[in-house]
Amino acid sequence: MNLTITPGAATDDATQIDNIVTQMADDMAKLDQTIKATIPDGIQTTWSDTVKENWSSYYGADVPAAMEDMKLSAVNLRKAVDQALQYDREQ
Repeated sequence: MNLTITPGAATDDATQIDNIVTQMADDMAKLDQTIKATIPDGIQTTWSDTVKENWSSYYGADVPAAMEDMKLSAVNLRKAVDQALQYDREQ
């Protein structure tokens, strides 16, 4: 199997992944602030309790896990480039 890796493009892709994760983290933090401001702790209705509970679970676990997976993709892409270049030099 032949595999072609374009180092510059792959490295650019990894940087774009990093930028997307950073932007997502900023956007999610703003959304978190908005939700907390819109549904303050003093409001206790079934709807508000459900929204806050679901958001806390989503924002506290699912979002960070997804972003970590994305970061690992960028790391793995960089490693693939490094290993491909190293292999090429050894040939």
